[in-house]
Amino acid sequence: MDKTIEKVHVTNWSGDPFLKLGSTSKAKLAMAIRYSRQIVEDSCQLLAQYEHAQIVASVDKQMSKDYFGKQTIVKEAMEKYFGLDLKQPADKAKIATIRMKFGQIRSGIAGPFDLVVGYIHDRDDVKTGIKDAFSTLRHGKGLKNAWKHIKFIREGTEGWVSSSGTHVGRIHLNMDSIETYSEGKIARIIVHEASHKFANTDDVDLLDDGTYDGSGYKWDGLKHNAKGYVGLENNADSYAWGGRLMWKRKRNLPSGV
Repeated sequence: MDKTIEKVHVTNWSGDPFLKLGSTSKAKLAMAIRYSRQIVEDSCQLLAQYEHAQIVASVDKQMSKDYFGKQTIVKEAMEKYFGLDLKQPADKAKIATIRMKFGQIRSGIAGPFDLVVGYIHDRDDVKTGIKDAFSTLRHGKGLKNAWKHIKFIREGTEGWVSSSGTHVGRIHLNMDSIETYSEGKIARIIVHEASHKFANTDDVDLLDDGTYDGSGYKWDGLKHNAKGYVGLENNADSYAWGGRLMWKRKRNLPSGV
């Protein structure tokens, strides 16, 4: 398979040499790519507006509210998925970094890039799952929790970025995600992986006390930073989920899109 969809070069991973995109999956992927670009563009615009509002507010708070509004969309996304309290100067200062990284993602996916689809995960992904399983056991989390990491290699990984070999940096998508997720959710995966590729983000895995507690994915307690993760301004899922929220709020989109 070798296709160009929305200026994106789409191929099948070598582990699935006979995989093809049907018309429905192709249409969904095309819409998801368009949505992913909207997500980062909207996020950049809203964050720029927030920063402009803060400059005006330093001179005249009422004028800032009258002209820019209360900036509720940005505040909601930053609180929910970046763990920021924008009443605190130190947290407010992190907006510049977050905006910069959204800009790097936007620049990266605005034009052509490589996207690889398949059902089977690459060697690095398998190694990571096994490493996480052993780490879970070492930290006394039990066999049941360790098995989740092994199972996740096949069933739960939505996407990944090649970190070694001849195709470093290629974004992979699990074909199952394309077939079963909505276009907006597929777009979220693209933004997550693009943040790794173009903005050098991480998957945060340490709590603020330095202890291990899984990784900073939404399913692992990211929302409202209930588990006290640090460094979420460099966390891939914060950009994916936070960006998607800002996009939905800005465009008044329904839940589940």
